[in-house]
Amino acid sequence: MPPAPEKEHLELTPFLANLLSVIYTYNYVGILYLSHLTRPQPSLARDAPFVIRARIRAVTVVTIVALINSALVAYFYSPHKTYSDIAAFLGFYVKLPLTLDILRSLLLAAALFLGPLVRRLWLEHGWRELQGDVGKMFTTWIGWRNHVAGPFTEEIVFRACVVPLHLLAGRSPGTVVFISPLFFGIAHIHHAYEFYINNPNRVVVMIIRSLFQFTYTTLFGWFATFVFLRTGSVWTSISVHSFCNFMGLPDIGPVDGPRWKSAVYYVLLVVGAFGFYMLLWPLTESQHALVRF
Repeated sequence: MPPAPEKEHLELTPFLANLLSVIYTYNYVGILYLSHLTRPQPSLARDAPFVIRARIRAVTVVTIVALINSALVAYFYSPHKTYSDIAAFLGFYVKLPLTLDILRSLLLAAALFLGPLVRRLWLEHGWRELQGDVGKMFTTWIGWRNHVAGPFTEEIVFRACVVPLHLLAGRSPGTVVFISPLFFGIAHIHHAYEFYINNPNRVVVMIIRSLFQFTYTTLFGWFATFVFLRTGSVWTSISVHSFCNFMGLPDIGPVDGPRWKSAVYYVLLVVGAFGFYMLLWPLTESQHALVRF
């Protein structure tokens, strides 16, 4: 009887995928507590330029380590053996259709934020103020952290490094979209400690803030993971992440001025949500998709 053929690669278990995801999450947050320059302290403002620079350096190191580890996992646990195949599996393709995928994903995000966009461009502030906000993205350390460094490192770790692990573990696309963003949401819970040490008498507020932050970061994680899987590109999820950070959470309060402005705004919130729903699949269609739903 002839011997059974050898397997081409090892099999990654769901347990190992979860374990590595937990390690990535722990490292991404934990490294901030290793230095007095990055550790949350009552006397240390998180928006101070030297704190932001130190934290960016720290999470960049963790991001590089996670990326190398996921590349090695992809090499040993998948049929992808060449550098280009592994890079594509982790979402780092840079071919011409990439630009179109990014623009389509941004258009989808813009549809979701139709109401807030019109509010900022027309109903309230105007184009000039928006131009100033865009300029601050690249000329201030807070802007650089929120719109460049943060989205870049978070999407690489929690999309490019975490999501392929769960695909290798044999999880369905829907399960991956639901499970993997939970680690992204958990990574933001540490802000509760930062709030507590500055407000020790506001424990209830801390809990509510943490639950709210976990909820909306997880919801965004579902969207970013869906975009990542559908386009096969971490660059699209980085772009969407940066745009959503720039827009912030939609303001549900009335618009200053005549009542018709508030009426227009609330109608556009509904129209934008419906447009997002209708365009979700068409605008994320890509020949580079990692999986087919």
